[in-house]
Amino acid sequence: MVRPAPCLTRFPAGCLALLVAVGCGEPAKQGTAAGDGAAAAVSGCISADTTAVALAVRDYIGKALPTPQRYLSAAGTDSAVPEDGFKVLQEKGPTYFYGGDSASHRKIREKLASVGPYASLLVIYKGTTETDGGNAVTVQLAGQYVGGEHEGKRAPLKRYAMRCDSTRWTIAATTVDSAP
Repeated sequence: MVRPAPCLTRFPAGCLALLVAVGCGEPAKQGTAAGDGAAAAVSGCISADTTAVALAVRDYIGKALPTPQRYLSAAGTDSAVPEDGFKVLQEKGPTYFYGGDSASHRKIREKLASVGPYASLLVIYKGTTETDGGNAVTVQLAGQYVGGEHEGKRAPLKRYAMRCDSTRWTIAATTVDSAP
């Protein structure tokens, strides 16, 4: 005879809620919203998560000299900052899409000039490389100032070695290339 779990006989409503909350102890199905959330909760960090990119972008723009006051992302190209990184740019200041053609460039430069002579940094995403089964990611970022007195000045290429400490992404090391 199979006996019910002790919590079912003493606290059936609470136990049922607990079983539902943990999915009755079965692993979540991959590819479902519940499965994705459960996988993230179990592993803490997942390589598909762009939180590592957001941390790298925050550090990159926070240490850029001259200090940027506006930000640009290369829209519609593989150099565009991923969504989490773009949100960081938006949190830090006015953010613009810098299109891929000369007409778009001219329009945005006119807009930047009309607003004022603030340092405007185009953040260039150079990609990520995953290692250690997804527990380590290298994020590469570069930059270039657009308009104003810093026109054309390049910000260095930086490689951020990101590690998952089982609960969150952290910057383990930063390498700066002198020539972007």
